[in-house]
Amino acid sequence: MTRRRLVILLHWLTAFLLAVLLIEGPGAELWVIWLFAGGGLIWFASYLIWRGPMGRPGPKLTGWTRPAHRAQHHLLYLAVAGISLLSLTMLEAEATGRTLKVLLFLGLLHGAFHLWRHTALFDGALRTITPSAAHRFL
Repeated sequence: MTRRRLVILLHWLTAFLLAVLLIEGPGAELWVIWLFAGGGLIWFASYLIWRGPMGRPGPKLTGWTRPAHRAQHHLLYLAVAGISLLSLTMLEAEATGRTLKVLLFLGLLHGAFHLWRHTALFDGALRTITPSAAHRFL
């Protein structure tokens, strides 16, 4: 499996499982929590092994958006790793639920940034993280 395919798989798997955990709440199945945490930690391990995120700021990102691109990716990787570890410890369900909501909020900001890039700058930013089969819809 290539790096790109691994990161895409873990990105969408973790996002889907985050939604499932938020819907299920404290009554989520243990295997869902373990799968979420495992996917998040493997994703973070790939970040450490390959020394950074897969995507780089494109040439159309200028000014403050270039450092913002790098900073948001580094912070999101750290947040995914931290929340994955926290969900493994099975601390108080309310606290874990709050951290999952924080991760959801950060993910939505991240998605909005890349949607803006894709639609306003026409730089194809969404093609980096979507599977090849979905590219015809972008």
